[in-house]
Amino acid sequence: MIVQDDFLLRMETAADLRRWGYDVVEAFSEGDARRALQADRRIALVLLDATVGGDQRGLALARWIRRHHPAMKLLLTAAVAPSADDIPVLDKPYRPLELLHHIDAILTAQDRDSSDQGPG
Repeated sequence: MIVQDDFLLRMETAADLRRWGYDVVEAFSEGDARRALQADRRIALVLLDATVGGDQRGLALARWIRRHHPAMKLLLTAAVAPSADDIPVLDKPYRPLELLHHIDAILTAQDRDSSDQGPG
């Protein structure tokens, strides 16, 4: 899922991700993101702007996601890297391939973590 209040950036990023084979849910606001997360359990990663909705609302949303969806993978984007606990941050501006590499690394780490646990 992409949480980005800049319409053109959200559309461009979503188009890139779809071109690379990802299914994408788009959210304009913190409220949209919360509703989408509660409605769609297939979301594997949330890409969010640290300043979506102004100030550090994106970071606050990331922390909410961590509390309510602890297994959810997160990637913040920011022009100035916030203090983001252990949440990875991709510095703006970024190139599309940088984004792809970050997302692949996060999702690959998730797959490794799942396989390391073995059968239940």
